[in-house]
Amino acid sequence: MAVAIEARLLSGRYEAATQRGDRVEWPPHPARVFCALVAAARSRAERDALEWLEAQPPPQVWAPDLEGDTAVTTYVVTNKTHTRKKPGSQHWPGRTATERTRVAGIPADDGFALVWERAEPPDGVLAALGEVAWRVPYLGRASNPAALRVHTAPTRREGWALYRPARLDAVNTIALRVCYPGYLQALDAAFDEGRRAWEEARTLAYTREDDAPAPEADHAAAGPFSRMLVFSLPGGTVRPEGIDLLRVTHTLRATVLSRIGDTAAGQITGHTDAGRGHVGYVGLVDVGHANARGHLVGMGVLLPEDLDAEAAVQLRHALTGEEGVRVKMGRAGHLDLTYEPWPSVPRRLTPGYWSAGAGGACCWSSATPLMLDRYIRPNTDRAAEVARCLVTAGYPEPVRVEVGDAPLLAGAPHRMNPKTFPANRPRRKMLHARITFPRPVRGPVAAGSLRYLGLGLFAPAPAHHHTHDDEDGRVREAAHELGR
Repeated sequence: MAVAIEARLLSGRYEAATQRGDRVEWPPHPARVFCALVAAARSRAERDALEWLEAQPPPQVWAPDLEGDTAVTTYVVTNKTHTRKKPGSQHWPGRTATERTRVAGIPADDGFALVWERAEPPDGVLAALGEVAWRVPYLGRASNPAALRVHTAPTRREGWALYRPARLDAVNTIALRVCYPGYLQALDAAFDEGRRAWEEARTLAYTREDDAPAPEADHAAAGPFSRMLVFSLPGGTVRPEGIDLLRVTHTLRATVLSRIGDTAAGQITGHTDAGRGHVGYVGLVDVGHANARGHLVGMGVLLPEDLDAEAAVQLRHALTGEEGVRVKMGRAGHLDLTYEPWPSVPRRLTPGYWSAGAGGACCWSSATPLMLDRYIRPNTDRAAEVARCLVTAGYPEPVRVEVGDAPLLAGAPHRMNPKTFPANRPRRKMLHARITFPRPVRGPVAAGSLRYLGLGLFAPAPAHHHTHDDEDGRVREAAHELGR
């Protein structure tokens, strides 16, 4: 038997924040719903039903995507008395006021559900849970009215995503607070001692179960990287310029290694067996549109197709915690990165943009300069060298390559800051390229030297016209190449 607790958001909003307070909690955490039930329980039978519920395995969460979110900053009166150092409230003399930010999400649908697929409730439990759910007035903030009901015939609505507890080696996960055996007793103790409910919470990694891939995905070639972990910068942060990319990626890599320690897997350090892929660190550059500015909108961590379970677990613990990742930049301060398991905006922050979706793309343009992986003579065919770099990196050989000294994609940084190159690393010829594969390729696409630190990252581009091809149909550099 399946047991479901379905919630309807009566205002069409969800006013609940994560523990940090600056982001909307979505999807809703099972522990939040459980706490709302505890607050509404009255009888011994209802508390017995909640004890049965907390002992069940963690539920699935069915929820729509968010269409947007809002944040409102207000001042609220505190219980502290007014001092000269702190300004007082304008309406309550002698009392201080403090700044509070209220966040809310606007879901695409006004409901969500928690579902236990294989539950066998004893007699009377469903009726007791239904009585408690009927009395719940709101979820999250008191200004967020909701109506809950308990039933045994859950149906996932169109547009609802399914979130389920993740395997230990899963990477694209988010931590949701869940209930556990003894949670009700822990909440009672926290209430008696004046502590907050979230102090008793335990988190569990959840992953989103995507819909079936598009049929055309079977015809797209896969590159060496299977997934990308995405990290955003908080609002109000000064975005690093694209020319400082190497400083950020090199420091992010050092941060990851310091968090893991000496036990870091070879696929994370880069010191692995020949032929094995390893993790790459890239900057997600604002490129490819009319108003592109070339700054970093976030960071990405590229995961190789053959990433083993040990390395995946180490990365998940080092990068995907709720506390975020702080990257110290020396005199430049620091960057606070927040893991985004399912980002939607801006577009350049989404893995779907850099992979060109399930169907892939044939045409790609360099979003960051590509550094050739060997020294070349002045009269060397640079287009052929770019093609060779792509094959070496694990991609099909392109049928056309256009190269230039200047960017061929709007917003792409021209060159890197010379002061940001890692020490003791060779500096070879850097250029920009636009390539066409014989069939669609799923990204991310990264090639050339220092591709594991963000150089040679390509973005999908519209198909373009070429005026020159070799007689055998292979690669040729366009006659209008810049710099000749």
